[in-house]
Amino acid sequence: MTASAHAGVVFDMDGILIDSEPLFRRGAQHAARALGYELADATYAAWMGLPPRAVEAAVYAALGDDFPMASFRDQFRAFWIEHTERDGVPPQPGIPELLQALTARDIPIAVATSTQRDQALRSLELAGLRAYLPVVVAGTDVTEGKPAPEIFLRAARAIEVEPAACIALEDSAVGVRAATAAGMLTIMVPDLHQPDAEIAALARYVIPDTQRAARVVLALFDARARRM
Repeated sequence: MTASAHAGVVFDMDGILIDSEPLFRRGAQHAARALGYELADATYAAWMGLPPRAVEAAVYAALGDDFPMASFRDQFRAFWIEHTERDGVPPQPGIPELLQALTARDIPIAVATSTQRDQALRSLELAGLRAYLPVVVAGTDVTEGKPAPEIFLRAARAIEVEPAACIALEDSAVGVRAATAAGMLTIMVPDLHQPDAEIAALARYVIPDTQRAARVVLALFDARARRM
């Protein structure tokens, strides 16, 4: 495995590569409302980045043990498919250009997402990013989801780069915990809510948008190239 500073990049998907989190929130709130429940923004934000099983546990904790999970999933899935088939999945600003630049420099890149594999591949395809991202480690590929580091460690192994030589981009608190636990230099780009002091301290950088984060990533690789 490559063992030099800043030799690879591992991306979270939702909120980093694609602008899906606002639509996820709308879909979750629509599905809950259709079943007679109200889902507050703050409650939804606490679920961001969690693996599917942890999300289900959080839903039950917030909305009650009798919450109709199967119906909720069906309502959400119908909402998501309808909107994405009609409107596609938008990439985050600056991300296509960043992926093009990293690919042109032969820098290994991977995705580490809590989303299930088939859904993740569909979203990346609809966003026009799949060709740049042949390595995808999904929530269904690991035993322990975020905030455990397993998904990031597997992504680093897949691109044959030591975790300490990877830059990770994340938007959620659980993702920042996972990436830093894996030993990666972590850039947080908050999406729907800002990090607390603890999470902000874990991340090497907290950057307000993906365009600026893309410039920082390339600057880190440029600095490495000047030292070589």
